[in-house]
Amino acid sequence: ESELLADVARQELAARSDTLGAVKEKSALRIAAFRGQALIGWTYATHDGSGLLHMVNSGVAPAERRQGIYSELARLVIEHRRSQGCVAILSRHAANNNLVIIAKLKLGFFVSGFEYSEVYGPLVRLTFLLGPLRQRLYQLRSAPIRRAKPKPDA
Repeated sequence: ESELLADVARQELAARSDTLGAVKEKSALRIAAFRGQALIGWTYATHDGSGLLHMVNSGVAPAERRQGIYSELARLVIEHRRSQGCVAILSRHAANNNLVIIAKLKLGFFVSGFEYSEVYGPLVRLTFLLGPLRQRLYQLRSAPIRRAKPKPDA
């Protein structure tokens, strides 16, 4: 138990009641980027009804990569879901997908886990926390544990 955890729960409950019905369980978010009439990037995400958004699939056309398009798509997801009472955005990526992982780390995502998929191989799980209280709670919980200083002999 902690007072900060209780504050997080109260804040998120209030935000959910303010946005009641804004995000339906299992609703999808689809964002596309176009250059003229050509689709050059997209992202697809699903909301699970518990305040979590799962970024399921994203892509940028090979000729359009390394121009900030993926980062802008991710920023739009963050911006949109922040206004919808969502508490966190989750995604999983192939462990060697450095361009995407680095882009998300620069946006404030953090590595929240690793897993192995029999289909995709090693995966890195990334999380973006939307509320400042939840971010503070994460910072406190993930701080390194420091050893107690030995007491000088009396």
